[in-house]
Amino acid sequence: MLKLDENEIKAFIEKVNFGKGNGLVPVVVQDASNNRVLMQAYMNEEALRLTLASGRMHFWSRTKGRIWMKGEESKHYSLVQNAVLDCDDDAILFKVQQIGSVCHTGEETCFHKPLKAEDKQGVDAKMLERLFEVIKERIRNPSEKSYVSRLTSKGEDAVLQKIGEEAVELILAVKADNPKEVTHEAADVIFHILVAFAQKGYNLNSIFEELDRRHKRKTSPQI
Repeated sequence: MLKLDENEIKAFIEKVNFGKGNGLVPVVVQDASNNRVLMQAYMNEEALRLTLASGRMHFWSRTKGRIWMKGEESKHYSLVQNAVLDCDDDAILFKVQQIGSVCHTGEETCFHKPLKAEDKQGVDAKMLERLFEVIKERIRNPSEKSYVSRLTSKGEDAVLQKIGEEAVELILAVKADNPKEVTHEAADVIFHILVAFAQKGYNLNSIFEELDRRHKRKTSPQI
């Protein structure tokens, strides 16, 4: 989650042309994991300042005449990963990790009414990044309803024990040659590894970087 200090916030805000839109700029929110456009809204200077300081998307509601934070009621926060100004400095693209659905209808994106029917976007490995952000959010802001919050509140040993239990169950499922159960248990192992990484403050990308390093080493023509 991207958070800026006061000097960084001031420097960014000074670049934005609020005058062109009478104090408001249009904002496009995009999923950082799959590049899907999630929503469009408006910001005034204070909403932008709150967004950059907190790492959570804030907007100006033209109908309510006030600033609002995405997820203030639903807890479906949009966690800032990056902000990109357009060529005229009068519109901003925010890349976020979305916690839960972004649309008040429950859809994953507010843009869910295509003129022409489109194929559903497939799930890929990038969803691990989205899941990891959700896990970190549950640790930062615990809730009694959250499994992650309850598990991590018990300490590191409880998380490690779950990894061990799920790994044993995965081994048994593979030995039993049960594909459905293998998939289920493998997902459990991966999930609890993510919880351990989030609890310890480790970088998820370090796993991908290590796998990439090994892949390059194994496929090198010199070996």
